Amino acid sequence: MKIILASLLLFMLHSCKPAADRNDWPGERIGMWLEYYGLEYGGFEKTHRFERQYHVTYDYEGKEDDVFSDFYVYAADSVKAIDLDSYHLAIEIQDDGTLYSAGREPDMEVGLIRFEEGKRSRMLFCGTPCIFEEADFDPDGNIVVAGHVENERGYKPVLWVMSPEKAYIEQHEYHREKDLVHTAEKIRYISDIRLSEVDFWHDDKKPIDKLDIPL
Repeated sequence: MKIILASLLLFMLHSCKPAADRNDWPGERIGMWLEYYGLEYGGFEKTHRFERQYHVTYDYEGKEDDVFSDFYVYAADSVKAIDLDSYHLAIEIQDDGTLYSAGREPDMEVGLIRFEEGKRSRMLFCGTPCIFEEADFDPDGNIVVAGHVENERGYKPVLWVMSPEKAYIEQHEYHREKDLVHTAEKIRYISDIRLSEVDFWHDDKKPIDKLDIPL
């Protein structure tokens, strides 16, 4: 009887552990983002749950020369993909085949492309305070977006979690170190890692001369 009770207690304790501790998920993409900033997946806590503010859907006509398609985050079955860039970023193909960008607009959008339907839907939108840097589909098919939100002290690491089908978004902020923020010149994951193939106009400048809106 004591053995049964002890086993039951251990099971209950295990079941009460935070989801982030039980689920060793982050895939390669979110894992790279965490490593770049020295963060731990289990250090995020849900702080907000809100309805998706906008329901905007565009026609998507896939083009072979779409410069952004190489940077889409594709689902495992390739029937849909997350687009983090085409709404706000200008990328040009130079004569020598290299990619060049003069920077981005302050507003950012996370789009979900459904290739078979030929549609692109807005999943998440934010102005200057937000930076969407990386994304992936988690094992449950949710979209997880990693980035930062600006406050009065700097940029705080954030994960946004949303279902492609449901109209709510969960915001998880980094609380492992409650006062942790990054300065603007340190928010460089996009140009250092995810879009490292793109030459940005400020890459050869000192940090103080870089864009006011980090890349």
